Amino acid sequence: MTEFSPHFMHLEREPEIYAAWEAAGLFCADAASTREPFVISMPPPNATGTLHLGHAVMLAIEDLMIRWKRMAGAEALWVPGTDHAAIATESAVIKLLQKGGRKDPRRELGREGLLAEIVKYVESSRVRIRQQIRSMGASCDWTRERYTMDAPLHRCVNEVFAAMFRDGVIYRGERVINWDVALQTTVSDDETYHEERDAFLYTIRYGPFNVATSRPETKLGDTALAVHPDDDRYRQYVGQAIDVAWPKGPVIHVRVVADRSVEMDFGTGVLGVTPAHSMTDARIAQQHGLPAIQVIGEDGRMTAAAGPYAGMRLEACRDAFVHDLEEAGLLVSKVQYKQNTAYCQRSHKPVENLLKEQWFIDVNRRAVRWKGQTLSLREVMDDAVRSGDIRIHPEYQEKTYFNWIDNLHDWCISRQIWWGHRVPVWYRGSDTWVGHGRPEGDGWAQDPDTLDTWFSSGLWTWSTLVDPRLTENPALTLDEILRGSSDYRAFHPTSVMETGYDILFFWVARMILMTTYVTGTVPFRSVYLHGLVLDKDGEKMAKTKPATCIDPLDEIERIGADALRFALVAGTSAGSDTRVNTDKIKGAARFVNKLWNASKLVAMSGEATAFDVHKAQHPVNRWMLSRGEEIVRSTTAAFDRYAFGEAGDDLRTSFWTQFCDFYLEAAKEPSMAALQETMATRRCVLETYLRLLHPFMPFVTEEVWQRLGNEGWLMQASWPTAAVEPQESVTAGVEAVIRLITALRNYRSTEKVPWKAALELRLHVKEHLDIFADCRGIVAHLGNLRWAEADIEGHVLSDAAYDAVVRDTTPHSE
Repeated sequence: MTEFSPHFMHLEREPEIYAAWEAAGLFCADAASTREPFVISMPPPNATGTLHLGHAVMLAIEDLMIRWKRMAGAEALWVPGTDHAAIATESAVIKLLQKGGRKDPRRELGREGLLAEIVKYVESSRVRIRQQIRSMGASCDWTRERYTMDAPLHRCVNEVFAAMFRDGVIYRGERVINWDVALQTTVSDDETYHEERDAFLYTIRYGPFNVATSRPETKLGDTALAVHPDDDRYRQYVGQAIDVAWPKGPVIHVRVVADRSVEMDFGTGVLGVTPAHSMTDARIAQQHGLPAIQVIGEDGRMTAAAGPYAGMRLEACRDAFVHDLEEAGLLVSKVQYKQNTAYCQRSHKPVENLLKEQWFIDVNRRAVRWKGQTLSLREVMDDAVRSGDIRIHPEYQEKTYFNWIDNLHDWCISRQIWWGHRVPVWYRGSDTWVGHGRPEGDGWAQDPDTLDTWFSSGLWTWSTLVDPRLTENPALTLDEILRGSSDYRAFHPTSVMETGYDILFFWVARMILMTTYVTGTVPFRSVYLHGLVLDKDGEKMAKTKPATCIDPLDEIERIGADALRFALVAGTSAGSDTRVNTDKIKGAARFVNKLWNASKLVAMSGEATAFDVHKAQHPVNRWMLSRGEEIVRSTTAAFDRYAFGEAGDDLRTSFWTQFCDFYLEAAKEPSMAALQETMATRRCVLETYLRLLHPFMPFVTEEVWQRLGNEGWLMQASWPTAAVEPQESVTAGVEAVIRLITALRNYRSTEKVPWKAALELRLHVKEHLDIFADCRGIVAHLGNLRWAEADIEGHVLSDAAYDAVVRDTTPHSE
């Protein structure tokens, strides 16, 4: 047994303990093991990022699961990794280069030069990310670390793209997409958010109609006017063609069509249809065979099709066009209103709808073999959750998932940036080649676009398990690579995907889509969604609000990873946002200190004995052992239903109040302290708490375990099991004793009787006489009292188990 220091020295010991674990190979899983696997694929943080509280929550919860299952006998594998984060990384490096003096890094460096700069930046950044993950105590298998741009994963990306292309699931087509003018790339619907902004609703004279619009500049590209088929005001015009000459040009040719998507009550009930700049209008155009005219370019300026307004910025064109309409008497009204505007989540700039040729995944084409049927990706994604193959926690998020599936459009997977997996398509004249690696022969040019980050991330659970050596053999098919990879055979499907509910659609749904297509199985059995981290005011924590923003790395240095982890998990529940503030973290730090001091007290109380605690006779020892078994049952049951926050709260309450406040104090009573069974019980119960708390607070529990002289590592110790049925009569009796002691303490508090003043107590026991008799010494010790042999007058204490009279015998007590 090693002597305890005054407090747990986290700055010194946490890195040392982690290094010792890692050096001993304790995080490594064995693909040849016969034990039941438990597998988590770590959501890969951006390779250019730094650890924030969202990552810290993820790491704390996932490490809790892994450590629990490892102790419970599973072959636990936690695969770590990082994501290349295409748009975010390229943008970050370009900004750094611009700060370094380059005005236009893309033009000055070219594609290969810029990519070389990004690779250098990412490699240095990944070193930092690894260390930050280690600082949280994450027991992930670093021998299996992966990166979404690793060569084996790149092979998987290309093979999946080629297979989907052959099956007609991936296609290239011209469609209206979301275009970010600032980033100069497409973004998916899920990468946008909507906010209301102040705008104007203009009503303009449009041939024989009045048309309301918030974007008058797009009317330069209208090819139709749409009305509701039940709108009697306009039924006579349906099918007519109208030429509209704008004041300074151009002249547009529109056809009046009837479409049920038109809202009769909005504006005038007439919709100007601009197929090149609205997804809704594009659908109307496709249904009615209308042409599309693009009047807004990728640079955010008007095109030549806009006539005299060509080259203008959108806002300038709008002002000029409205001015010209007003001059010509064609502006009927201009009123303020709130416009719901789409913004890119990366640039926070408004996105434009543009007609562009892009690569898409068809979610409705029935080309996927699933459970003996040929289904569409949308149908497979629906069945995977609806059938129970995948369970989502909390369950109410399943409704959100199904709602997203019901409104799912074809996925635009191409991006106009340079960093990322380049589209594996090559062109030579009229020839096209799709697949991994450069085709043979000269004259081939690769498609310049890259794939959406979520395409490669969607393969994460299984691409990280392929044998890298097999991916080097171009003769092998993807199916042969999978079947030949021992990790894939042993550890897929994974057990749990733990991540934030805010990326349920971005990532979780896409993993289901991609994995079911490739492997014919689900990527994971369960999904655990944690909530957002909020500040003390209930707002999302952000670096832009430094007064309430908490940096996890600062907290780890200040109070240690254990306290931070416990603060982030205790009191939380799946899917619920969590308020985190310094007070909550300080409370967790006090709990770590309480555990250390209680363990020090147990260590100072004597060496462990060989006494069989199941033979304990004293009711307080039997009560504590029963309470220990009860907390084992409740913690395991809570873990089984993913109620980690509840388990943390219950463990803290049980350890602090039952073990520390009552039992350890009761065990100091001389007659009880002298019992060999007390020393054994004290040690046994403490070690049970250490095992239960280890998934929450791995460092301090491991340190205590070692200082108590135990053989082996705590993280390899077995998860405790409850072997004895609850002892209800003993429990009820001892808790009656505890109530009496509490009543005595309350009496001292309310009557302001100092502790040094001994109380006199006359007790009449109504229940549990034998237990009260065994605990007389404990009651006297913890209550600082003497027993009255005759009736006395004083304060009456009454309970179902006893009646008592207590009085202060000190004449001048304060």
